[in-house]
Amino acid sequence: MKVRVTNKNSLFYGQEFIVDLMNHQYVGSKRGKIIVKFEDVEFISLTDSERSILLHREILKTSIPKALNGLFYYNLLIDTICRHIEGDFNRVEVIKEDYKELKRVWEKNLLILVDKIPVKINIIGQYYTKNSIDVNITTVSQEEFIRECLKEEEKLEKEIRERNKRIEGIKRAVSMAI
Repeated sequence: MKVRVTNKNSLFYGQEFIVDLMNHQYVGSKRGKIIVKFEDVEFISLTDSERSILLHREILKTSIPKALNGLFYYNLLIDTICRHIEGDFNRVEVIKEDYKELKRVWEKNLLILVDKIPVKINIIGQYYTKNSIDVNITTVSQEEFIRECLKEEEKLEKEIRERNKRIEGIKRAVSMAI
């Protein structure tokens, strides 16, 4: 995937580069040491699978299992979701994402909201192969979805409280050292 920087205020204005870093907010190049906002670039000569990813850019909020190519993984997710909801989608909100590594296999579990449809996706695969990947997707009841969201929210709030305690401890240590 190749892009051209179109934002005149950008340090990299007018430059073209091959994208090898991308998330839902930024695109970049490790080789060129460039990172720019998604909105600041024009995409050049895209394949169909690359167009699909850009059309469903929200899917980039999920992380890629170490064993897979990003283009393959994101297209797998997009195709699975489109087949499950029997159509296209506009928005994805990632609620929960778990990744486990085992000896020869990996497993990824997602709880996402696709437009207004809550779904769970379970992906199991063998390392460094595209042929041995099992994807299961199910629609979740509204009650179960809300329960899972509240559990995830509680977990994140607990993490925030713990980190804030650490920050306060560091601030106390700095003030005592001065």
